Parts: sequence; structure tokens; C-alpha cells
Amino acid sequence: MATFKPEIQNKRADGTYNVRIRITHNRKVRRLSTHLFVSADEVTKSLKIKNRKVLDQCEDLIRRCREICNDLGYSVNTMGIDDLADEIKTRLRGGDGFRLDFIRYTRDKAAGMKKSTGDSYLTALNCLLRYIAPRDSLDISEITADFLRGYEKFIENEPGRQGGNRKTEKKDIKPKSGRAVSAYPACIRAVHNLAKKEFNKEDRGIIHIPYSPFKNYKIKPQPKTRKRGLTPETLQAVIDLPYEKESASRLNLAKDCFILSFALIGMNGADMYYAGPVKRKTLIYNRRKTAGRRDDNAEMRVRIDGCLSRLMEKYADPRGKRLFNFYTRYATPSTFNKALNTGLKRIGGILGIEGLEFYAARHSWATIARSSDVGIDKATVHEALNHVDNAMKVTDIYIDRDWTVIWNANKKVLALFDWTAVGYDVL
Repeated sequence: MATFKPEIQNKRADGTYNVRIRITHNRKVRRLSTHLFVSADEVTKSLKIKNRKVLDQCEDLIRRCREICNDLGYSVNTMGIDDLADEIKTRLRGGDGFRLDFIRYTRDKAAGMKKSTGDSYLTALNCLLRYIAPRDSLDISEITADFLRGYEKFIENEPGRQGGNRKTEKKDIKPKSGRAVSAYPACIRAVHNLAKKEFNKEDRGIIHIPYSPFKNYKIKPQPKTRKRGLTPETLQAVIDLPYEKESASRLNLAKDCFILSFALIGMNGADMYYAGPVKRKTLIYNRRKTAGRRDDNAEMRVRIDGCLSRLMEKYADPRGKRLFNFYTRYATPSTFNKALNTGLKRIGGILGIEGLEFYAARHSWATIARSSDVGIDKATVHEALNHVDNAMKVTDIYIDRDWTVIWNANKKVLALFDWTAVGYDVL
């Protein structure tokens, strides 16, 4: 006969633990996730649950598991552990008819993701909740192609929510960006696929989620990104922009970090925040935005050019733990990026650069590298930005990356500019 026991294991991103029911059957173990969660204060050092209310709820779940086994009768002894776990899971979710609250399931999955990724999924989920309001639950079977088309129209017509609950005149309300119409359904599709992978066992003929709504509903492609690359002349104007006397000036910070990003081949703010020390004049890091989706963990290597020496020293981490000291000044990468974009807004106003953002440094490097002034081939630019060429994946298996090609390309780009204003002394 199967035995059952409540337990917790890994801490989630939000600091809580999901309570699981451990099933032991024929000397094999499987675990069922539950809707119960406990905080660190509600468990002992040995990870035993001490919240009485949660323990009582666990006992109720275990009682129901035992009842299911009793209903199965003698056949339970001949069932494999996976078949038994699936049968219990199905019956706990409402009997023979499989049910899965997509809202709760999405929240659970988002909690286990990297914070920035999880926040994107929760944003899409909150929009979905507004679409189905006043309901706060949604069975996965309700997600059909027609449902998704309605959700898409809702996203297109819903006003942007910047500014919170502040009342706005009707004439001031603007629709969401086209990116949301693509990004939000893409998050729903990803979670739907995770659910099918988790609950369908095709090798054993168990198909709890037979629906494939995304076969008949196509997500709109993301709109082309507005070209944000600066010309060499404009970038030189940023380099030459006089510093402010105020020591905590966000303009100064934004100018320096924008230049660093450009000279480091488009390094983004989060990577600058977390980057480790340089080794043998080479900065090696994994691009956080895509590391989890790449076999090579999105490894990037950048040779430190002489024009960066003063800026590198200016923001060096005195503790020696990281490359820059930004983490000692800003609690999170988000607050760091917010400070950068605040400073860049001021720089844009002074130099007449509309909508200047930090990501423009990356666009600028690519644009200038491909220009006639430098003439770097498109494939090298593509590789320098750490993009993946799907058409070349098989070939890449046989070819080791030659970083010197990328470093030489960057050297040509940086040679276009006069770096005197940021303290570069020609040797």
C-alpha cells in the first residue's frame, strides 16, 4: 500500500516553500505539488513544517489520497508509481474530469523563475485577469483560439496603465504598445505548453490537456524596434558633454555608463551591475538576458581597450568582488537602470536626442560597426552582439569562436572617436 507524507524542499524566488505530498509506492518515490505554501518562519531548521493550520490541511490531503487508493482497490498494488501519482493528481483536481486553474498555475510557475522573467509573466497574467474580471480563476480548458483572439483585442484596446489608478481625461488615454499584443499571449502560450508537458503523459496514453489552441491562433509578431542607433557625430557629442560639478550627478553617471556600454560592445545595465573582475585584460561574463536559453550560457568576452582605463578606475569596486561598484550604490539592477535612464533623459534634452535610452549604446555600436566608416561585415556584428543565428547552429558545433575577430572589430569602432573628454591619455 502506498504511504504519504508532507514535506518541503527548495526555497522559491519569493522566499516561500511549496508544500508537497511525498508518495512512496513499491519502494519508489514521487512528489505532488499542492496549493499550500509556508514561509521560512513556519519551518524548522531541518525543514519540518511547524504551522499547525498547514499541517491540518496536509492531513486532510493525505486522507483524501488514502481514500483514492482505497477506491482503486487491489489494482493499486499493480500500478506503477507514475500511474498512481497521475491518478491521485487527477482525482484531487476534481475527479475523472481533469481541471487546472490556469491563473494559480501561472503564479506558481512565475514564482520559480528569475525575477525579471517572472515579473513579465505576472504582468501578462494581470492583464488576463482584467480580461476575465470579475472572475479570479480560469480553467485551462477555457483557453481556446476564440478566447485568445478576444484577449488580443482586449490588450489592443485597453489603455496603458502608466500612472497607476490616477484618473485621466479620455483624450489623454493611449492604447498599449504593439509589443504587449505580442508579448502577453506569448507568455500564456509558454505556460500552456508547460502544463501540457507536466500533465500529459503520451507514452502512457494519459492526455489530460488535449487542447492546442495555439495551432489555430497565431500570435502577432512584435513590431520592429525603432532605430535607436546614434551617428558617430552624436556619440562624440555625448563623449564630449561636460561633466556636472555635483558628485552624485545622474547625468555624469549616465554619460559614463553609456560610454562604457558602447565600448564594451553593448553591455547592458544588469550585466554591468553583476560583472566580475577583469582577468588578463579580458572581461568574461554571461549575458543575463539570454544565458538561460543558450547552450553556451550566452558567454561574452570583451578585450578592455585603453580608452576605458580611466572610466574603469573611476567606478572600480573597492572590495574587488565585482568589476564595478554600482551594486554598492544601488540596491537592485532595476534602481540602477532607472538612475541611468533618468540621466540619459537629461543628456537627450541637452543634445537634442529624442527618447535617448541606455539600450541605444548597443544599437549604436551595431550601426557604426556596419557603417562605411568601419565596414565590419554583418556576420561579425551579429556574433559580437552575442546573437544566435539559427541557420548556423549546426556549423557552430564544429567551429570554435575566435574572439580576436570581435575584439579587432571593436578596436576599429573605438578608433573613430576622440576619448580625451573621459580622461584617456594617449600612450
